Amino acid sequence: MRNTVKKLAVILGTITLIIVMVFSPFRFYVFNLNFYLNLYEKNAVFDTVDKQDAIRLTENIFEYFKHKTQFVPFILKNNLPYFTTDEIRHLEDVRVLFNRIFLTYYICLGLSLIFIIIQIDKNKSNFLKNIAVLLITPSLILIFLLLIIYFMGQNFSFSFEKFHLLFFPQGNYAFPEDSTLITLLPLNFFYDFFERLVFSSIIISVILTSIGITFLIFLRKIKIRAKNERH
Repeated sequence: MRNTVKKLAVILGTITLIIVMVFSPFRFYVFNLNFYLNLYEKNAVFDTVDKQDAIRLTENIFEYFKHKTQFVPFILKNNLPYFTTDEIRHLEDVRVLFNRIFLTYYICLGLSLIFIIIQIDKNKSNFLKNIAVLLITPSLILIFLLLIIYFMGQNFSFSFEKFHLLFFPQGNYAFPEDSTLITLLPLNFFYDFFERLVFSSIIISVILTSIGITFLIFLRKIKIRAKNERH
């Protein structure tokens, strides 16, 4: 019965760890102002939006997403208007999606820790083996999936459109190219964001795979030592 529970925990832990590895970079970068400023610089956003205005707009968005702090319009330089009602309405839909993502992330993070704790065993060999499997399996699966997603994402405008159709079926995500929201967050901004998330998740997967392999190597040494002691 105990082994069955451990095996089930490994299977479920594989699923929850994949979700954790996918959303951990997202959780880190999504409210990272310096990261946004770097992407603004890379995508020439400051050629159209004053840097201080861009910082203020971004902080407004962050506060809205975190605490639903209401937007307070201000006068922007370069004759740009503040966010329109439709733009703010779309940001509300994004905020709802983010809350669901964060809820899923924290639930899976907590469950992953529980599934790891379940693997604790007086038998050191069993413990190392189960933890190694729990780390390596989701990591390799995720690397494979992310590589597929990355190559599919090369046609990013198509993927971006399908993403919005899936998660914003109400269709209030299309704005003119010269709108403030699109000017601040152009398509290439999201592509660069997407790339960073993919590569960060792959790095996490590689690290966890390396830890799992280290456990297996250590386990092999334990078995060799035990075998030599018996002889």
